[in-house]
Amino acid sequence: MMITRFSALFVLMGSLLGGLPVVAQAADCQYDVKPVPVFTGTVSRITGDGVLFADGRDVVMPESLLPFVRLANEVKVHGLVSLDGRKIWVLALYDKDRLVCPSVLDVRKGAYPGSAAYDVIEHQGGGSP
Repeated sequence: MMITRFSALFVLMGSLLGGLPVVAQAADCQYDVKPVPVFTGTVSRITGDGVLFADGRDVVMPESLLPFVRLANEVKVHGLVSLDGRKIWVLALYDKDRLVCPSVLDVRKGAYPGSAAYDVIEHQGGGSP
């Protein structure tokens, strides 16, 4: 019983004092995503980087949007599709009728490993990063 009380107190104090990591939460959109194509599908599986639609399309989404999707439910997203049509990168999704975008904390800024912009960066020392 004492361990449970201590654990609850630790979690409460850690969150109040900022000692625990902050989970990114979704936000209202601060940019217009309406020109971006809309895709609808039924979620068949949660993956490491998003979800998989029942039709086999891989849907990559920011972590803060994952709480809005449920297995076997239909989801409607604004995003970009790969040239082969098998992968969708989500910019926003609909939670009922409300358009939801990733939080500022969840959006990567600049080039990151694996991005096209990162591949053309010249690193000091001439070696790989």
